[in-house]
Amino acid sequence: MASWAIHTDQLSKYFTIPTGMGRQMRHFFQRRSTSAALAPPVLAVDKVSLDVHEGELFGLLGPNGAGKTTFIRLLCTMIVASSGTGSILGVDLQEEQRIREMVGLASGDERSFYWRLTARQNLAFFGVLNGLSDHDARQRADELIRQVDLVDKADKPVRTYSSGQKQRLGIARALLHHPRVLFLDEPTRSLDPTATQRLHLFIREELMAREGMTILLTTHRLDEAELLSNRIGIMNRGRLQAVGTPAELRSRLNAANSYRIKAAGLADDPGSLAVDLPCQLSAEPGVGGWLVEIETSAGEAILATVVERIVSQGGQVLDVESNRPSLEAVFQRFTEQTESEGQP
Repeated sequence: MASWAIHTDQLSKYFTIPTGMGRQMRHFFQRRSTSAALAPPVLAVDKVSLDVHEGELFGLLGPNGAGKTTFIRLLCTMIVASSGTGSILGVDLQEEQRIREMVGLASGDERSFYWRLTARQNLAFFGVLNGLSDHDARQRADELIRQVDLVDKADKPVRTYSSGQKQRLGIARALLHHPRVLFLDEPTRSLDPTATQRLHLFIREELMAREGMTILLTTHRLDEAELLSNRIGIMNRGRLQAVGTPAELRSRLNAANSYRIKAAGLADDPGSLAVDLPCQLSAEPGVGGWLVEIETSAGEAILATVVERIVSQGGQVLDVESNRPSLEAVFQRFTEQTESEGQP
């Protein structure tokens, strides 16, 4: 039986937004229903069902406003679901205290540190708030400062930190109580390429390889999702549109892969190599041989067959280049599909 770190079943969240005071007063004096004075509810998370394995890094990909942050807040028990159920490591989301003991959250929009205090002072303070003794909080702060590579800045005010240093400090705070599941909400927002690369390395080598943590990472960056994630979910308009590995998501496009083969030693025109195969093949003479191009949606088996035929005819394969559908194409397909479904 699979071991799920995160499980949700039809989890949804509506927000009801009050209108201006003038409209509410008019409805009151006209003795209309109180609900009429409210704007229509906004559906932020729409029946999301998701399972994340223990030890997995799951990337939740989507544009701004897709519902990613709201979904994370539901899982961290910061807000209560309107409907549906969920659990963390088998513990129901209704058991808020137990959930908060097991999870950590770091956001790319971190503003809750005390900027005049040092990193060491901040971490010790938040450690006590997380239930650690003074001694344990200070000791844990020292451990995490080394782990996130902030030793040189540990005793300087947080207001002097760069964006990347603040983000690493935010992750350190999320790790104070040894959480088993970590939520990273757009952790590289506003970071420069060097700081982003450094944070990616920390996530892969420290949190995943060394700590073996389960991580749910939200991002709208395609390269980040593909680089870090074991599996990816694409979310838009509050809905989870697709889940799978990058390769699985690409295969759902039913898009053609193209291959370019450089071959030498063929006596005949290779145009007939794939006459009985489900692909399109073109060939033209090149320097020292032929350039053979294949386009197929039937996968790499077609490429293997063509290569075997080249060799069987006395040819030599010098090079093979592959052009597969990009994750950007996958993202566009599923988000555009949602947009069209939302049209009246």
